[in-house]
Amino acid sequence: MTKSTHKVEVVQVKLEKHPNADKLSIVQVFDYTVCVNTTDWQDGALAAYIPPDSIVDTNRPEFAFLGDHKHVKVKKLRGTVSMGLLIPAPEGAKLGDDVAEILGVTHYEPLITFESDGDCEVAPEGYFPKYDIDSMLRYARVFTPGETVWVTEKIHGANSRYCWREGRMWAGSRSNWKKQSDSNQWWAGLKQHPEIVEWCQAHPDCSLYAELYGNVQSLKYGVNGVKIAVFDILRRTEWVNPEDAMILGPRLPWVPLISNGMPFDLEALKALSDGPSTMPGAKNIREGVVVKPKLGRSDPTIGRVILKIVGNDYMAKSK
Repeated sequence: MTKSTHKVEVVQVKLEKHPNADKLSIVQVFDYTVCVNTTDWQDGALAAYIPPDSIVDTNRPEFAFLGDHKHVKVKKLRGTVSMGLLIPAPEGAKLGDDVAEILGVTHYEPLITFESDGDCEVAPEGYFPKYDIDSMLRYARVFTPGETVWVTEKIHGANSRYCWREGRMWAGSRSNWKKQSDSNQWWAGLKQHPEIVEWCQAHPDCSLYAELYGNVQSLKYGVNGVKIAVFDILRRTEWVNPEDAMILGPRLPWVPLISNGMPFDLEALKALSDGPSTMPGAKNIREGVVVKPKLGRSDPTIGRVILKIVGNDYMAKSK
């Protein structure tokens, strides 16, 4: 199972000196860094950590200082990257509590303007989990130092699923299966990739998970219209190891491969999350990277071990 959890966790503050500002301190939250006003905090205080890509209610007194800035982003403050924000923990909250619901904090979901309930159909028979990935900066410890990992570029678009069932092709978004029509973008993307249809027909026991990209969100990758980049294969109920997946589908339009066997190193992976996109024809920055063990495995904390690092450059510019 590939899942994602959006939490606002209660953490304990430990102030570290900011190298370039006397009035600012740095708090390390998991593998995130957060800049705070030194006078607002004391070591040992409990705080609610609001991660980047959260949406807060600025009508609440806790967030009124943000004005109209409801979308929490990454910022650079006096030369140090600050990822999200800290506010005092709600009264009665304990270390480790998730207080997202109490504070009315939700996860930012980019609007897919061309998706509607009216274009959906009943799902085919089979197992088709929704595809979500947690942040490496929260759960990096599920990897072991030096473990061999597979790293691909994270493409900014709309999640999609494709398979051959019941004698025909199926196309779906992250949450719904789509009726075939000339106006539906998931099917429009499929028209650009007959190799996907051919592959799915030849492998009816498998499902492709992919990103629909191009004229979808803010990063266009030089595409006029929509195209598809595959990032995973599900065989019945098991995810295929990444290298085996590319051998199984050598002609499929895969997401760009950044590394097919580097040792796990968090700082090196953070560096890979920024920079220009490696998608052919793209003239934009990359959104980030996705990291899997070269040999798939599960962890009791997050389920299937697969995590993402969204680049600071993208987070600072995203809307």
